Amino acid sequence: MRLKAESQRWKRISVVTLLISGVLLLYSLRLAWLQFIGPNRPLPHDPHTLMTQSVIQRERGIVLDDGRGRIVDRNGVIITGRPTHALILFPLKAESLSIGAVHTLAQMLKIEESDFAERWSNTTEPIIWKDPKDTKHPYPISAEEQKMITRQNWNGVRVLPYVEPYPWHEQTPHWIGYTSEAARPSGATFTKGSQPAWDYVKRKGTAGLERSLEPLLAGLGPVTYVHYMDAASRPLHGLDIRVRKPSNPYYPLQVVTTVEMGLQRSIQNIMLQRGITKGAAVVLDVKTRDVVAMVSLPSYDPNHIYPAGEQWNNQAIQAISPGSVFKLVVAAAALEEGITDLHEQFHCDGTYPKYGLSCWKHEGHGTLTLAEAVADSCNVVFAELGERLQGKQIQRYAEKLGLIDPVGMRSSDVLGHEPLKQFEGEQPGRVFVKQAGGVYKTDGGIRAQTGIGQRDVRITPLAAANMMVTLLKGGIYGHPRLVERVEDAKGSALVSFASEARLERTIQSSTAYRLLQWMKQTVATGTGKALQQHSWVLAGKSGTAQATAYGLNELNSWFVGYGPADNPKFAVAVVSIGEKKQEGHRATQIFGDIMDELARKEK
Repeated sequence: MRLKAESQRWKRISVVTLLISGVLLLYSLRLAWLQFIGPNRPLPHDPHTLMTQSVIQRERGIVLDDGRGRIVDRNGVIITGRPTHALILFPLKAESLSIGAVHTLAQMLKIEESDFAERWSNTTEPIIWKDPKDTKHPYPISAEEQKMITRQNWNGVRVLPYVEPYPWHEQTPHWIGYTSEAARPSGATFTKGSQPAWDYVKRKGTAGLERSLEPLLAGLGPVTYVHYMDAASRPLHGLDIRVRKPSNPYYPLQVVTTVEMGLQRSIQNIMLQRGITKGAAVVLDVKTRDVVAMVSLPSYDPNHIYPAGEQWNNQAIQAISPGSVFKLVVAAAALEEGITDLHEQFHCDGTYPKYGLSCWKHEGHGTLTLAEAVADSCNVVFAELGERLQGKQIQRYAEKLGLIDPVGMRSSDVLGHEPLKQFEGEQPGRVFVKQAGGVYKTDGGIRAQTGIGQRDVRITPLAAANMMVTLLKGGIYGHPRLVERVEDAKGSALVSFASEARLERTIQSSTAYRLLQWMKQTVATGTGKALQQHSWVLAGKSGTAQATAYGLNELNSWFVGYGPADNPKFAVAVVSIGEKKQEGHRATQIFGDIMDELARKEK
């Protein structure tokens, strides 16, 4: 009996031991699950893991750089994405606010202490203190103020590096374009293996270089500054501010353009001082065909885009009626097609009665040669030449001189992105308008009006400046360049775009030479005599066209040319759009001012 009782007792002990061991094993397995597996699995109805949620509960982060690539000028002057500093306030409970911080910062920011303390204590996420004059930008902090705030080391207050997307505001060139919000996640957002991005707003290029170079400018992700808090929203001392950014050291990329921003700004000021409200100016380097400056008015601020307006349109690549500038095309066609020669004598009595056209000089020019007709911009001679030429001949020479198809460089970056348009939004030009059935109507009256650059003719200022370079290179056509290269974050060239790519002879060198000589004569004795008192000897061709239709009191005034005349360095096209007839020929005046500015910089 006694052995049997002892045996049963050990059996009971064994069962209890097994039960306890089983329970402990289950608890151990559960603990292992919670420790190693559960925290890394998505929660029910939530894509985030438990581990991630725990991070979210104690982090407060802010994105001060979205990681987008920068655009700079030829000298490295930053046009987009300029590093600066911003005052950042991290969320704190009212009892955690430093009285000294509230008093000092309220005075610095010119705000009542109570208002400042209330706004700070009520914020649930880090905020950039904005400039009250423009809430798209941080409050401007001086170097002394930065040092003072850093020295005080107040809880929840930091001056941190901030990247300003468009620091030039209304002086930002139109060819830069602008961005729009591609996505705005609500709260913290994650990708596999990443950390929270905290209300990260990704920008996407919508116009200009921002759009055409989007594959290169997009970047890899934001730079986030994180502040750690406890459950009571008090700062966790010792952790301070942590920085998270993409681990690739070669990003963001940097686009180096051919433009000089100092000259760009000077030309914009010249145009504004001359009273231009709408127009454009393009300056090309004759040697490389690079865009040195491209100004468009009215100006715009890419920080504040209103799609319903037109301020953001780049007038330098919009097709505009050219007036007498187009006479250079007609002269080239007439010479090369043999419908006239250098010795033919024309007669202008001020009218071309066949189609009701007239010359700008009411009493007429009398007897004159083709060279004199170009210099004096005689409408009668060019109406006659336009009528002599066939429509397809005029069209062909406009194409040869690069006035029809978009002329801006299109390239591949050898990384799989092509074609990359360096002049996004560039409009094509035209000579005639297609009628029903896809045919051009080119009767004698239309050709006569086309001969003087009226009717349906449209060209862009960029194409007009490029035509000057084509003539200066003896009739060899090429494409203007706006972007020189793309660099990685360490300054090494990732891809370069060669200047003077895809050269092609389109007109005879003798024709180009004669047109250049006649443009010299235009300034020496013709319609450009007002340009004789400038720093360089200049050459060019003026033009005046009805802004929309005959009978309106608005004109487009043009001047295209080059300088110095004896050693050409720059080709320039200027257009003033919608001038009143009594306002004078502003384009000629601005052309001279621009050449003086170029001469000053060349010294």
